[in-house]
Amino acid sequence: MNAAMKSMLNIMSIFLALGMDLQSVITASTWHPAVEIKYEELGNLSIGSVADIAVLNLREGKFGFWDRNGFKVKGKQRLECEMTIRAGNIVYDLNGIADPEVIKSTQ
Repeated sequence: MNAAMKSMLNIMSIFLALGMDLQSVITASTWHPAVEIKYEELGNLSIGSVADIAVLNLREGKFGFWDRNGFKVKGKQRLECEMTIRAGNIVYDLNGIADPEVIKSTQ
């Protein structure tokens, strides 16, 4: 649990702590991987693309992140997921702020 790669948002937050701007972090985490795996229909919100959306919150504060060698990287920002929308349906809502009040299953 305390390893460096506990979640994608943790890795993205480390990139912020290392000095990447938010737009570059988002692009490096969405569009660039889609291009690398040759699925350009993913990783963007263009007309005709799959509408998989993560609504993120950029928290400000004092945070520490562990790198893969066990050293701490200090940061002032952390990304957290507020909501996830999959194929137009809300499938995750951290703080229950969505309307409608029912989360649809994608299964």
